Amino acid sequence: MVFELLHDCFIPEDSASGFDLLFQLCTHVAQGHLSLAAARLLGASRLLAIEKDSGGVRPIAVGEALYRLVARSLSLQFRATFSDHFEPWQFGVATRGGCETIVHGLRATLDLHPDWVVLQLDIRNAFNIVS
Repeated sequence: MVFELLHDCFIPEDSASGFDLLFQLCTHVAQGHLSLAAARLLGASRLLAIEKDSGGVRPIAVGEALYRLVARSLSLQFRATFSDHFEPWQFGVATRGGCETIVHGLRATLDLHPDWVVLQLDIRNAFNIVS
C-alpha cells in the first residue's frame, strides 16, 4: 500500500523523477550503504506521550518513515526466505496463524503432560513492571 501511495505521489514525468530518487535512496539504505551517524538517525524513534484516561501517560515510539518503508519492503521481498529459515522455531515472522499454532501446540503438550503447568506473564509499561 505504501509503495502504491508513494508511486502515485511521484508520478514520473521524466526519468529523474522524485520516485526514481526515492527508489535509489531506499536501495542505498537497504544495502546498508550508510554512515554510522545516518544509520543511527534512521534507527531513532520520535517519542510521544499520550495521556491515559486512567491518569498517567502512555509512551509511544514512532519509527522513522524511511526506515519503516525500507524494512517493510524487505520483509515482503524476503518473506519466503524468512519463513524457510525461522520455521518451526518462531511464530511471528512470515508465519500465518502463528498465535493459533502456539495455542494448539500448547494444548496438545498439556494433554500429553497433565502434570505440567503454564505460567503467563503480563508485562506492562515497556518491561518496567511485571505482574
